[in-house]
Amino acid sequence: MQGGDFMLSANILLSGNNYRKVALLFKFMAMGMVSESTFFRIQDAYCIEPVQEYWDKTRAEVLESLRQKDRVVVLGDGRMDSPGHCAQFCTYTTIEQDSRDIVHIVSVDKRETNRNSVIMEKECFIRTMEALLPELAIKEVVTDAHPQISALLNPERGKYKAWGIQHSLDIWHAAKSLSKKLRRVGTVKNQTEIQVWIKDIVNHFWYCSKHAVTEEQFKMMWVGVLHHVRDEHSWATGCCQHEPLEEGSQEKPWIKQGSAAHKALAGVVLDKRWLGLVKKFLNFR
Repeated sequence: MQGGDFMLSANILLSGNNYRKVALLFKFMAMGMVSESTFFRIQDAYCIEPVQEYWDKTRAEVLESLRQKDRVVVLGDGRMDSPGHCAQFCTYTTIEQDSRDIVHIVSVDKRETNRNSVIMEKECFIRTMEALLPELAIKEVVTDAHPQISALLNPERGKYKAWGIQHSLDIWHAAKSLSKKLRRVGTVKNQTEIQVWIKDIVNHFWYCSKHAVTEEQFKMMWVGVLHHVRDEHSWATGCCQHEPLEEGSQEKPWIKQGSAAHKALAGVVLDKRWLGLVKKFLNFR
């Protein structure tokens, strides 16, 4: 075995690269490249076992340190190997909130879920919880708004209701979802005024999630955006918390009350399903 073959094979794996992409790069540069069969032989013979041993050792140390905590908050998210419903593999990674240490990684093949890629992330999550719950005092789990995972963590009917786990939603994912909804309604005829306000509305969502302590307080702050965008900064149940605006200082056009744009915006802001998730935003994860 050539030293260059070993170095290439090991470092392609350790850097998280893809053999075929690197091989294509070398081909364009008219450079010699280790064959694909040799790459996998070297990977199997020299790389997999040491990487696994290092991961097991590091994970054991992380778990040992976390066992001292009475309340552990973990954040999890899944990643498919390809978009859409044609994914073959799902990898679910879980980290601890304070240290940001990885505490668990699990991969699921579609063949393990009767070739149903839709439930791969759910299966990954179940395996993750089965591995971590006996080890750590998990009191809160933070995920995206995956409906199957939300059902598992339902405090009344979910699979893990007996564990008393609080389910929070990741604010970045929630803000991304809100932005998509606003863009969608903002492309409709007579509702394009919404588009110039999208960034401000999403920023307001971040502000509400960070400063609100209760659901009621969040909702009172959140609905204020419907007043602000039409140049009303004080109303019966509250007021804007920004400094008074100087005449002519607002560059964006105000949205008229009762207009198609304002009605569409109200539909997003006051959506019952969205407001039902408020309690999962309050920890600002």
